[in-house]
Amino acid sequence: MKCLVLVLVVACVGAEAATTCARSQEFFLRHNVSADESSEPGPLCGGQCCGRGQEAHLRNSLRRVAERRLAATTRPIKELLLSTRRTLQEHLIELSRQSQNKTAGFFQQLYRRHAARAHSPLSSLYEDIRTLLTSSPERDSDELGSRPPKDLSESSRKFFREVFPVAYQSVLKLEAKRFTPEYDECLKAAYDAVLPFGDIPEQMGSSLSRSLEAARVLLQVLAAGAGALESSELVLSNTNEECFNKLLRVAGCARCRGHDVRPCRNYCLNVARGCIGSPVAELDAPWAGYVEGLERLTRPDADVALREMEAQVSKAIMYALENQGILESKVRQECGTPTTFELPAATAPHLTPNRRDALRAPPPYTELLQFAASLARNKKLFARLADRLCDEPDFENEGNDHCWNGESIGEYIKPLVASASLSDQKYNPEMSGTPEDSKVAALGERLRQARQLLVTHSKTAGIQAEAFMQGDEAGEEGSGSGRNYDNDDTYDDEGSGEEGSGLEGVGSRANIGEETTYSSTPKTAAATASRPLVSIILGAIIISVRQCLT
Repeated sequence: MKCLVLVLVVACVGAEAATTCARSQEFFLRHNVSADESSEPGPLCGGQCCGRGQEAHLRNSLRRVAERRLAATTRPIKELLLSTRRTLQEHLIELSRQSQNKTAGFFQQLYRRHAARAHSPLSSLYEDIRTLLTSSPERDSDELGSRPPKDLSESSRKFFREVFPVAYQSVLKLEAKRFTPEYDECLKAAYDAVLPFGDIPEQMGSSLSRSLEAARVLLQVLAAGAGALESSELVLSNTNEECFNKLLRVAGCARCRGHDVRPCRNYCLNVARGCIGSPVAELDAPWAGYVEGLERLTRPDADVALREMEAQVSKAIMYALENQGILESKVRQECGTPTTFELPAATAPHLTPNRRDALRAPPPYTELLQFAASLARNKKLFARLADRLCDEPDFENEGNDHCWNGESIGEYIKPLVASASLSDQKYNPEMSGTPEDSKVAALGERLRQARQLLVTHSKTAGIQAEAFMQGDEAGEEGSGSGRNYDNDDTYDDEGSGEEGSGLEGVGSRANIGEETTYSSTPKTAAATASRPLVSIILGAIIISVRQCLT
């Protein structure tokens, strides 16, 4: 009789356990965790519903859930940086080709039989321009802050020196003749002494050098930001194993014990902020400063410089024509009387002038507006990164009553740690310690370097730039300050300065007798710190209206 009672009790307990475990089956199936042969409970959860093998599989699955959630947060921003970089790079390269063709058309109209002689120096100048713009994201990220591969001031000077013999021949109206090679070389050698084009070549070279180098830096900075985000994913995926055990305890152990319940909200946040947020907490302030640096660099000066190149060349040639008497006197003093030879008619066919069409490469204002808005929304990316894990279905819960508190179903009464910062993690009841990662410190320094480059190459006045740099978080807060960035005004005190950023109105310069060209000379408009994108949107509307009217 006693044996029968014992058997019935065991059977009832087994039936109750089976019923309890059935509540967790949907959870296990979702994580592709099937039953194993071992009846021994897992070492971490110890529940009757998970053997050792099931627990190990569940731990790995929850780890992948966390990694996917973090990647889903950072990768879209990384892709946004790279796609914006690609858009700008392709736009400027295409604009340089159109500008080259238009300037070549100008020479063909002006010099006709001698236009081909300007082709090589013109090609060299534009190739130097494209050398600055043509690079891969990987190389740009590695070469952040490196010296430019070409000095466009020297490239401009070389171009005008090589073109000088052709221009001087036009000044003397020697259409059917050509200078001897020796006289050509003398003119080039005398270029610095004669200065046939005044200071226009120097101005153009300075403008090209400044604006194209700023564009190159912007391309580098966009690539560096994308690289930093990719590296942050690796840091998170290499989080210590103990943290993944804690994630299992948060979202899996209740199921292993047969409870169909989710973790308490504050319990999840404490573990997420300690295990997920704290490894990258040092990137909070550098990332916010990096984003703000990009917001401030809104002037596409390279676009303007490329659009004005033909006009600058035309202006230089006009200078030589207008100062013919002085120029002839200087040249005779340096090279003597011109020596020429007749051009055979067969070698100088008449060329039909190309039409100097307006440049058809409109600035990518729409893409830049979308980029600025998206980036502004993610200024606090790393400050909020960990909390997003607790929005996943397996971790999500709104309250702290009648939920899984890590030990049982009940109330979670431990204090909620304020943030993922290293200073706050000292008070995290779920963490025993959070070691600093040297790789993260290097990433933060790289983002600071990128921001400093943006400030250096921006159009901001010297005093404003100095004030902006003095507000850099690197000099005041350092890492792990625990500062709460949920309040925009608080962050503004640290790095955002007194004004937001904005796209400006657009001015244009069109050559007489030509179609109105696209122009992009944004002028910075002030915006309030709480609404940094208002002026950008207004600028875009003004641009659209002006383009419609023209």
